[in-house]
Amino acid sequence: MTTSRISVSSPIVSAVLPDGDQLELIRSDKNSTLLLPWSGGRVSTCREFQLGRRRFTPVKIGDALPSEIRLATGVSDYKSAAKLFNSIAGVFQSMCGLERNNAEMATCFAFATHFAECRDPAPRAILTGTDTWDVLQFLSLLGCFCRHAIPAALFEPAGHWNLPAGCSPTFVISGPIRFSARLRFLDATQCHGFGMARSGRIVNRPFSAVILESDRELDCAVPNTFCRINATPQIRPPLLDTKALGKIAGDFQPQLLMYRLKNRSRVASATFDPGSLSGATRALASVLGSCFPDSAELQMRVVRLLEPRDEERRLDHARCESAVVLEALLIACHEGRASAHVGGIAELANGILDLRGDGYSLKARRVGSILRSFSLAQRRDSRGYGFLLSTECKQRIHQLARSLDVPFFRGQIDKCDMCKKLSADPL
Repeated sequence: MTTSRISVSSPIVSAVLPDGDQLELIRSDKNSTLLLPWSGGRVSTCREFQLGRRRFTPVKIGDALPSEIRLATGVSDYKSAAKLFNSIAGVFQSMCGLERNNAEMATCFAFATHFAECRDPAPRAILTGTDTWDVLQFLSLLGCFCRHAIPAALFEPAGHWNLPAGCSPTFVISGPIRFSARLRFLDATQCHGFGMARSGRIVNRPFSAVILESDRELDCAVPNTFCRINATPQIRPPLLDTKALGKIAGDFQPQLLMYRLKNRSRVASATFDPGSLSGATRALASVLGSCFPDSAELQMRVVRLLEPRDEERRLDHARCESAVVLEALLIACHEGRASAHVGGIAELANGILDLRGDGYSLKARRVGSILRSFSLAQRRDSRGYGFLLSTECKQRIHQLARSLDVPFFRGQIDKCDMCKKLSADPL
C-alpha cells in the first residue's frame, strides 16, 4: 500500500468544502449522528464523506460532544426569512411573554449564532430580568433556536478547548459565579485573530456564541457589541417542560439549518453597513443585519432595535471628560482665539460642567493630560502649557469633537464653517 492512498479521517461537526459545498452534523436518533452534505441546493445523508484523501466522519455524541447539545435531525423549508423571523419572535412573545422589541432582539441573536464563525464580532448576549426563574425559562427557550446550544451552569473556558472541528456552540450559561472573569473572556474572544494562551500554546476559538445572565453591579462593563435582552415577561407565560422545549427545537432547528445552508456564503461576504449608527453599536448591527442578505426590511428592523442604544452611547460619550474638554476647545475656536492654555480650557470645561449640574469638576492637571492625548503639540510659556489655534489645529479639534458627538454636532450650538462641513461629510 502506498501512502498516497491513505485516507485521513476527520471527525467533524461542520465543514465548508473548497468548492463551497457544506457538511453538517445532524442527529439520527437519541445518541447517534450522521453527516448531511449540501451540494448544488440538494441535501443527502451519509455515515462518511470522502474528498480526495480526506474522509469526513460524524462526531459522536457523548464522546467529543456533550450529550445535551441541540442538533437538527434534518432540514425543512422555512418559506422566507421574514416568515421564519416572525415565527420565532412570536414564540418568544407567547411562550415567555417577552415585550416585542426584546423578542425581536432575541430572534436576531438566535439567527446570528448560526453564522457565528462568519463575522466579527461573534454573537454575545446579556440577559436581565426581575425574576431569576423567568430568566432561566427564557434561557431554556432561547437554546431551542440557537446553533448547537449547550447548557452550562458552571462555565469554565478551559473545559471547552478541545471541541471538534467546525463546532461553534452556543453556551447557554445560567450561573452568575465569576461574572467579571467570564465577561473579560467573552469580550476578548469576540474577534478573529485573538487567541488565548494555554499550556504554552495559543488556542484560537473566538466564535462560540455565549449567553450570560447579567450581574447588575457590572452592567456598565458590558461591551456595546453584546446583545442586551430583558427577559421580564409582560404577561404570565406558561411553564415550559422538556417535552414542549423538545418540540419547539424539533420544529425550528431543521428550518434554521436549511437557512444556514442556503445563506452561509452570502452572510460571510455581506457588506451591510448601518451608517446611521456608530461605534460598537454599528458593528453589532452589521453582524445582525448581515444574517438577512435578502431582506432589507429585517435589516432595517435591526437598525431600529439598536437606535435607542446608540443614542444612549452618544449621550454617554458627549458627557465623558474628553468630550467636555473638546467642547471647551470648540468654544475657544468659535471665539476666534489665536491660542489656548490648559488653565483657560479647564475654566471653560468646568463652566460647562457647572451649567449641566454634573456634580464634579476637572483639575487643570487632568485637563492637561486629556489635551496631550489629542496630540495638540503643547508648549510651555509664561502662562503655562498651551498651543496655537492654527487652522490645522482647529480642524483636528472639530474632527475629534464630531467623533464624540459633542453638543456642537448635535444641533445645540451655532456652527461655524468647519462644523457645517464636517456635519455634511459622512463618517
